[in-house]
Amino acid sequence: MVREIKHTEIGDIPVDWKLQTFEETFRVLSNNTLSRENLNNRGGAVRNIHYGDILTRFPEVLDCCEEDIPYINDLGVLTSSAQLLQDGDIIIADTAEDETAGKVIEVQNLGAGKLVAGLHTIPCRVKKGDFAPGWLGYYLNSNLFHDQIIPFITGIKVSSVSKSALSETLIVIPPINEQEEIVKSLEDIDRLIATRKSLLAKKEKIKQGLRQRLLTGNYRLPQFEGAEWVDIKIGELGQLSKNSIDPQQFKDEQFWEYSMPAYDENKTPVRVYGNQMNSARFTIFAPILLFNKLNVRQKRVWFIDECEQDSICSTEFLPFISSKVDLYFLMELLLTDKVTFDFENMSTGTSNSQKRISPDSFLEYEIKIPKEKEEQEQIALILRDVNNDIKVFEEEIEKYMNIKQGMISYFLEN
Repeated sequence: MVREIKHTEIGDIPVDWKLQTFEETFRVLSNNTLSRENLNNRGGAVRNIHYGDILTRFPEVLDCCEEDIPYINDLGVLTSSAQLLQDGDIIIADTAEDETAGKVIEVQNLGAGKLVAGLHTIPCRVKKGDFAPGWLGYYLNSNLFHDQIIPFITGIKVSSVSKSALSETLIVIPPINEQEEIVKSLEDIDRLIATRKSLLAKKEKIKQGLRQRLLTGNYRLPQFEGAEWVDIKIGELGQLSKNSIDPQQFKDEQFWEYSMPAYDENKTPVRVYGNQMNSARFTIFAPILLFNKLNVRQKRVWFIDECEQDSICSTEFLPFISSKVDLYFLMELLLTDKVTFDFENMSTGTSNSQKRISPDSFLEYEIKIPKEKEEQEQIALILRDVNNDIKVFEEEIEKYMNIKQGMISYFLEN
C-alpha cells in the first residue's frame, strides 16, 4: 500500500504525521555554567550534564541508570535557578568546535535521581505533543532536523546555535504507535553497537595492560631476557626535520579532525592530523613521528610509515625522524600515562589550552628503551597487532552507526 504524503517545508512526509515548531513544542528550562573542575565521577547528590559529554560520550537517548553521569562537587555553587530534569526532557549542546553544535540527548530512566543541565546546554521540556520515549532523542539528531540548524550555526573558532535559531525549526510528530515501532528498531541496533563498544573497551584495556608491561620492561620477551635497557634523551635518538613536512599553499577551506572528514578542492578525502586550529596542507615524507607540542587531551602522537600528499596537519607539530629507534615503539611510549603526565607538567603557556612543549624540552626528555632495536621492533609488532584488532572493532562500530543513520533517514522519508 502506497502511503499518501504531503509537501512540507522540510520535505514530503505522510499525511497523518503532524508538524509543529520547536517553540510550540518545548519550554526552555534553566541550566548552570559549572565547568569540569566542579564535577566528579565519585558520587554526590545531584548529577550534571556537561555539553562535552553530549558531544562525545552520551547516546541520543540517555539511560540514566546505565551511563556514568558526573556529579556536582559542591551544591553551594549550584544556582537556585537551575531546574531539575525529568524523563522526556531534552538537552541540547549549543556549542561545539564544528557543526555538531546542536547535538541532543533525551533523558530517560532518571528514577529518583536528581539531574541538571550544565555549561553550554539548552534544556527543554515538552509542552505540546505526544512523544514515545526515545523518539525525540532519535529525531532531533537526524539529518532531517539537524539540517535545519546548520544555516544558523555561527562562529569561527567555536560554533554555536542560539535559542532563537532553534525556535522556528520544525518537529515531526508521527502517530504514537509509529514512533514506538521506529524507536524499537533503532534500540535494537543501539544494543548491537553497545555490544561492540563493550568489546572495544575490553580490547583497549588489554592494550593498556600490554603497554604498561612491555614499555616499562616489567615483562621481557623470552628471546630478549637479560638484554639491556638504557636511559636516553629523545634528542640523542634522532632529530626534528623541517624537510620532512613540505608546506604548500594553504587555501581558504576550514578543515576539522574530530568531527567530519576533510576534503580537498576536488572533493577527495584527505588525511588530517592534529586539532582543527592552525592547520595547513602538507606533503609528509615517511617514516616520521608527528608530535603535537600543544598540551591537548586528544591524540597527541602519530606515526606515519608511508609518504602522503596534501595531508592536513597542525602547524604545531614537531616532526621527528630517526634511524636509531623504532618510531612505532616510540609513539606507543610517548602515549603512555607517565609520559603524558610529564609532558603536561613540562608545558608552559598562559592557559591550559595554550600550553606547549618547547622543541628543546621534547628533545631533552629522557626515556628508558631497549638498547637493541630488534627488541623495540618486536614490542612494536605486538602493540601494532592489538591496534589493528581495535581498528577492526572501530570500523564495525562506524559501519553500524552508518546503518543506524540510514535507518533513521528511511523511517523519516518513507
